Amino acid sequence: MAGSRRARGAGGVSSPWIVVSVGVLVMVVLMAVALGAVSGSRPVADPGPPLPTVPLPVLPSPSLGVRKGGTPPATTPARSPSPSESPSVTPTVTRSVTPSPSASDRPRTTVGTPGAPAGPATTATTTAVVVAGAYRLVDDYHDAFIGEVRVTNVSDRPQDWTVRVAVPGSRLVAVWVEGGARPGVSGSRGRYTFTSGADLAPGASAALRFHVDGTGRATRPEECTVDGATCAGL
Repeated sequence: MAGSRRARGAGGVSSPWIVVSVGVLVMVVLMAVALGAVSGSRPVADPGPPLPTVPLPVLPSPSLGVRKGGTPPATTPARSPSPSESPSVTPTVTRSVTPSPSASDRPRTTVGTPGAPAGPATTATTTAVVVAGAYRLVDDYHDAFIGEVRVTNVSDRPQDWTVRVAVPGSRLVAVWVEGGARPGVSGSRGRYTFTSGADLAPGASAALRFHVDGTGRATRPEECTVDGATCAGL
């Protein structure tokens, strides 16, 4: 009877510790699960700004020319070039070119009339003679004469002409152009102006003849011009 009681008592004592141990183990598991759930629900913190980078100090490299003991080698000062060694500069020569005068700026040369005596050199005029004239006596009467002024176009284009003669005290009897158009006539008191009835072709000539009386013993006019130039042969 006593042995059976001891066996029950021993079995009754071990059963509560087993229950307690199981309970503690369950609580530990539950706490571990709860801690894991809490840690998983926490928000992830945003990463902060990057840390500033600090450049590492650069150590001066030792000079290759420093001698043992820290004394730098002696340097030779730069030599200034002498005046003879200075670079020579070749000057640039600018040529001044004088433009030649155009044809319109050149003075026009007066063309001498045929048969005119050579005279002293004169300054060139601005108006060139394009029609030259020469006088000759055709016939001589008592107190009258017939004179002729041959006009020649010395230019390269057709030209008209004007002849002026002065025979003081005379009277004009007739005027004509040999084989040509009748000229225009004006003037009185011994001064007459004759104008061309037709232009002269380049290089062509025309013989203007005039008959005057009351001339006394004169056989040529005192004045004779063709376009302002004196007639040759006077």
